[in-house]
Amino acid sequence: MGYFENLDKAALNLKTDGEIRYVDGGYTLVPWMESTDDEIYKNCLKELLELDWKHYKLYLVGGLLQGWKTTDIDICITGAVDNDLPDLMKQAAKLGPFDLYYVDSLETISDNSTRIWEFAKADCKAHEGAPRWHGQWKSDGLFWMCEKFEAKDRTYTEAPLALN
Repeated sequence: MGYFENLDKAALNLKTDGEIRYVDGGYTLVPWMESTDDEIYKNCLKELLELDWKHYKLYLVGGLLQGWKTTDIDICITGAVDNDLPDLMKQAAKLGPFDLYYVDSLETISDNSTRIWEFAKADCKAHEGAPRWHGQWKSDGLFWMCEKFEAKDRTYTEAPLALN
């Protein structure tokens, strides 16, 4: 059973503990997390790592790693793409507030000079009914996009953290 099914929303305060997000067909309160010491993160990560990731490598990136208040857990995936990756990514997304994406190599996201990334997701939009992202489906079963990364006046100091 995933994170969203077990979430005790009655114990959370909308104004101080999180924000409303569209999740799995409806809107729900998603709590804030601020570090890798957060219990929500630890519980979600435990479930994520119970999936059979085979030869894929998972890396924590983004706001949570930097210690910023966030409602999602950004996960970068690397490794040779097999037919199972899109399904693994969809299974993982049901386990917690994960924002998962695939890149050919970790260097793709570590290069601060261009900040233009080619990456892939298991779907072509954020949720049912949302507008489709700009990109294309490829024969590997992933939806590939090329975007300029916007740092939003933030300084990223932490290197991606290997999770498996």
